[in-house]
Amino acid sequence: MEKAKHILIVDDVTTNLKLAAEVLQEHYKLSMAKSGQQAIQFLEKAKPDLILLDIRMPEMDGYQTLERIKANPNTANIPVVFLTVDDQRESEIKGLKMGAMDFILKPFEPEVMLSRIEKILQIEDLRKNLSISARKDVLTGLWNRKHLEDEVERYLDENGQKAVFMIMDIDNFKQINDTHGHIMGDAVLERIGNILRSSVGPRDIAARIGGDEFAVLLKGDYTDGEIREYCQLLFDQVDADMTELIGNTKEVTLSVGISQVPMDAYDYFGLYSKADKALYYVKQNGKNDYHFFSQKEEEPEETVEEKEDSSVDMAKLEQVVTERNEADGAYHVEYEGFKHIYHFVSRGLGRNGQTVQMALFTLNYIKSMGITHEMLQKAMKELERAIIVSLRQGDVTTQYSSFQYVVLLMNTSEENGEKVVQRILDTWDQMNECSGIQLDYAIKQVEARTK
Repeated sequence: MEKAKHILIVDDVTTNLKLAAEVLQEHYKLSMAKSGQQAIQFLEKAKPDLILLDIRMPEMDGYQTLERIKANPNTANIPVVFLTVDDQRESEIKGLKMGAMDFILKPFEPEVMLSRIEKILQIEDLRKNLSISARKDVLTGLWNRKHLEDEVERYLDENGQKAVFMIMDIDNFKQINDTHGHIMGDAVLERIGNILRSSVGPRDIAARIGGDEFAVLLKGDYTDGEIREYCQLLFDQVDADMTELIGNTKEVTLSVGISQVPMDAYDYFGLYSKADKALYYVKQNGKNDYHFFSQKEEEPEETVEEKEDSSVDMAKLEQVVTERNEADGAYHVEYEGFKHIYHFVSRGLGRNGQTVQMALFTLNYIKSMGITHEMLQKAMKELERAIIVSLRQGDVTTQYSSFQYVVLLMNTSEENGEKVVQRILDTWDQMNECSGIQLDYAIKQVEARTK
């Protein structure tokens, strides 16, 4: 049985409250308030589906009450219908401009009143459904990236003392599409979505954030052992479902990167960035596994002299780009093309006696300054422009991760490489308008390879 809609009736005249109740009580759950102030106090504890609000009330009239309702984000979307004996057009226009949905004249005409309320509630249901649909992924039915970001920030701002954030990527998903077709690929995404939806509680969030990438936020305090158990249950369920769907469990596996509140970060960007690094570790070490972001301190300090963390990333980068691949490249290239160029250049260094420097640029932020994801994306665009205008013809750059760029400085000594890097830093500093975001770097000479 469908739950009855809840209506709050606000009127300072008891007789009017009784008359409205006689018309509505068989169809709706009702609450009463005899003043605007009582209505505001009631809304602090409950959220009705509709408010019937008298205009002429002492102390706080209907317009003032509506203004208070609309000013509160928790009540701003509740539909409000004015109850009034005033049929002047000016009053109606004022109320509609303030956000009222409709007017009902007193004394009430029961059929008119019921009809208008029913239509307004139907419109509100449609609005809610459209709002939810706009935040859902069409294929999997999971929440989308925008909803995930908003919910993570809201939870952490309000009461989030503990939480676990996971990014999940389907391993070798392109191969599934190539081998079995895109219909099967969509079926795999749907199954993964079902697995994640059933794996989280009602207060948690499971989302598809793009392509074959998913995310989960588990609210509350979890031990590392409980997180490992959760990941293993996911792997077991994926294994079982893919056996049923494809017949080969090895074709579809998950890689999972994990960050935690408060030890790793306190906001969406920080959690995503740390989980992304942990996911990268899994991808480079065999896939089909999970990994906790191992560093528990915020990085780095506010000066560029302390580059230990970027040096660690530089070592990881150096290991990755030395892998052979056959992609094509250009001066401003995709990452796979960059690896191809790196491999080609390093083989030629021993023969031509040239030196090449590789520089890694990393955006970092000061968490206490309220840096948003949009601000960081803007800073990345500025970094890209600073690199392009600062490089000479023949140098090569690519985006290495969500908040990093890497550059190959051709035929450049260590001293000249530092000068180019400083030019990029100076150019970016002129473009950057946010003092809470800073640019760190590491630079290393590319070693010649004989194989």
